[in-house]
Amino acid sequence: MSNLSRRGALSLGLAVLSVQAAWAQGAGPARIRGTIVGLDGSALSVTTRTGERVTVNLAENTTVSALRRVVLADITPGTALGVVAEPGPDGELRATAITVLPPGVRITELQNAWDTAPNASMNNGPVEAAVDSGSGRDLTLSILGRRVLVRVPAETPLLMPIAAARSDLVPNATVFINAMRDAEGRITASRVTVSKDGVAPVI
Repeated sequence: MSNLSRRGALSLGLAVLSVQAAWAQGAGPARIRGTIVGLDGSALSVTTRTGERVTVNLAENTTVSALRRVVLADITPGTALGVVAEPGPDGELRATAITVLPPGVRITELQNAWDTAPNASMNNGPVEAAVDSGSGRDLTLSILGRRVLVRVPAETPLLMPIAAARSDLVPNATVFINAMRDAEGRITASRVTVSKDGVAPVI
């Protein structure tokens, strides 16, 4: 991978994975998940999962990405991952969705609460070990000097960011949007991840 491609992939992956604040009515970072109603100029109209209609302003530097599927065999030691997980019956983390960064790309290591479920977390880090199990694969991530075990069921979505365009922002496509809400309630997107070729955002 060229340095330019690697920098682009790193920017893509980190933008998808590193926004820390949940959707809120106050000013600050926000995550928006929903379905596109339409795009009028730079104004993207979205119906959120809760049924709210919001308008998201696309800045000139807003980047649009999509996702492609990968398989468990593609995840090996050194692979950079963003893992959405929930505690399983045995107390170990069980992955519900995994974003896989392209080979050679590093990731900002973190482990924070995530807003997909009450006990969900986002776990970002490189894979230290990958071991096949009866139900999928067990991954050990290296996160801020700690080893974090994550069990990955075979049905867990495994997705890698790829480049997309504003022309992909069509009605009925689903989106995951990293955005900022200002004090007046205006929402501006820093990145939009859109469904394409049958692959939808799941984070």
